[in-house]
Amino acid sequence: MRVNLQARAAAAEQRRARTRERLLDAAERVIAERGMEAASIDAFVAAAGVSRGTFYNYFPTVTDLLHAMNSRLAEDLDRRVDGLTGPIEDCAVRLAAFIHVVMASSLVDPVSGWVGLQVAGPRPPPRQHVFENRFDATYREGVACGRFRTADLAAARTLVFGAVRMARRDVLSGAALRAQGVPLVALILAAFGVPFEEAEQISREEAEAALRTRP
Repeated sequence: MRVNLQARAAAAEQRRARTRERLLDAAERVIAERGMEAASIDAFVAAAGVSRGTFYNYFPTVTDLLHAMNSRLAEDLDRRVDGLTGPIEDCAVRLAAFIHVVMASSLVDPVSGWVGLQVAGPRPPPRQHVFENRFDATYREGVACGRFRTADLAAARTLVFGAVRMARRDVLSGAALRAQGVPLVALILAAFGVPFEEAEQISREEAEAALRTRP
């Protein structure tokens, strides 16, 4: 009996997880196709083929669903970033690789890219700490070893993520990623204290690497 109860509980949990992912997938399709103005419970449950009651079992409000969707997008991208940048020892190169991989993701999956930008637009979700923590650790390491100049961490973070957000928007609007990304990342590295010529070389090499490793 105990084994059967455990098996049933595990099966129920798997069903819940599948239904939750189904709702998130449906919401992503709705927003990608129709924009944030269509972000309503009725639109999401129709796309997912579930009832409003089922929606409320998982997400008390549309905002809660959008927060979950944005977190899922960020976590998926962070796993890719970790696999590509984790082995890099030089923190300046690692930071450049991180930024270029994030920007290149807009070409890998433009639908998710647009959804992420729209979700973070008029009704912004909580900030994605998975990315901020990665940046903070890299920046602090660079300051500690003398690679980066000391600056206010919040200002440095805003500089990077504000620039990346605008660059991703430009790329999704049709701008060439290499033309957009190479000088941008070089300027960021230079702002942190990397000599500009070296910053340009690092940025150029990591832009090429990010494009080569696209799925």
